[in-house]
Amino acid sequence: MSDETTGPDRTEQAAHAAHRDRSIKLAVVTSFLSKAGTALFQLLSIPLAARVLGREEFGLYTTVNMTLAMVALLQIGVGPSLAHGLSAAKAKGDGKQAGELASTAFFVMIGMALLAGLILASLLLLVPLPQLFGQGFAGKESALRPALWVGLGLFLLLFVLNLTERVREGLLEASVNNIWGALGNVLAAIAVGTGIFFIPQVWYLVLAVHGSVVTAKVCNTAALWRKHPEIRPAWAQFRPAIGKHLFSDGLAFSACTLVTGYVEYSFCGWLVGHVNGPAATALYGVFVSMTIMQLGFVMMLSTPTWPAVAEALARGDNHWAKRAARRLYLYGSGFALCSFGGLVLLGPLLLPLWLGKEFADTPRTLIACYATYFVAHVWRHLNHAMMIGSGQIGRLARVQFVESALVAIAAIIGLRYGGMGTMLLCMATVIFAVTGCILPRLVGHGLRVSAPSRDQSPGLGAAAKAG
Repeated sequence: MSDETTGPDRTEQAAHAAHRDRSIKLAVVTSFLSKAGTALFQLLSIPLAARVLGREEFGLYTTVNMTLAMVALLQIGVGPSLAHGLSAAKAKGDGKQAGELASTAFFVMIGMALLAGLILASLLLLVPLPQLFGQGFAGKESALRPALWVGLGLFLLLFVLNLTERVREGLLEASVNNIWGALGNVLAAIAVGTGIFFIPQVWYLVLAVHGSVVTAKVCNTAALWRKHPEIRPAWAQFRPAIGKHLFSDGLAFSACTLVTGYVEYSFCGWLVGHVNGPAATALYGVFVSMTIMQLGFVMMLSTPTWPAVAEALARGDNHWAKRAARRLYLYGSGFALCSFGGLVLLGPLLLPLWLGKEFADTPRTLIACYATYFVAHVWRHLNHAMMIGSGQIGRLARVQFVESALVAIAAIIGLRYGGMGTMLLCMATVIFAVTGCILPRLVGHGLRVSAPSRDQSPGLGAAAKAG
């Protein structure tokens, strides 16, 4: 389809483009509101809970949180395929396909949540907790086990309710997610700040924090179904072929995401500790935390942009999709380069102010190596977002698997022969060389071709017809 349109078509396309621009701007603005709620929660409620519970019991809460966070990564993959399919269905005005996608995804996630719940419940019942978490937790079972059961129940609810946010993204309503997220954070802060004095237990802290999030997500889901009745789950709209596509695409995306996170965070952190000891591990953990915090500012724009790109491509508005991609690349790259300059210039001064005098001896060259890795990390994220937006999730997963394997090898060699700084430089080099070079070309191709030519749209279309 040509990028050029005339007459009424041009007016209609301009209206859709304005709607997409408005949805992205609202998402960015409301994301600041959501982050303000998160900051309020972290700065006030959690330190208060730590003082009331004590360091040891608060450590048990942190253990539960980390356990749930690791398992929660299993459900990430269905989201991109679902949101992309809904964007295309919205562009075509196909309410029937949107309903089939939403219903199928809902029941697939119900099944996955029940399976995950059965496995995790069996572990809690059959395996002693010290064997799961270490001998340091022996004697703490009476505090840890109730918190784990509460967390498991809430986790199963979140497993399904998180689909609402992916549906909102596909419908270009990411800003609504941010508003409900901000309200959930405020509710959690209130629940922790007022209730922890009356129930100073680990299980209550888990319930107050994650239960507030569940409450906000339930309200978000109810509001979504009320506004869009066509996507309310209905067994009659379940399509096995669509479910197979969502599950297979989701499994591939989840696997590559898990592998990437494991290699660059867990495996490399273990390597650093094994070679250089716990002090080096602490510094590497700080770098990981800085990566996550800084990337959040890029995701404020990337999260609402890629569904909008998918919707634009489905309408044949390749010009707008290219413009949005350029805007995302410009903003993300600019942020990464500014971060690089700030870290190199001010890092040695700010790290000890933030973390204490123990980090005062961090070399500027090491910080520069981390900053280089962060630039590579952001560049990869931008390409990931545009690969999903252009419907190339399968290709993305295959390329990412190769990169993660090479990053692991490069990390081992770099750490052995040059230390942590060399390791970070080697990781960055691999990222730039693999996804940094391959994905931009695939993105460029995806932004040029018409919607039916993409590798994901045919799967959904064929699945819908088969169903």
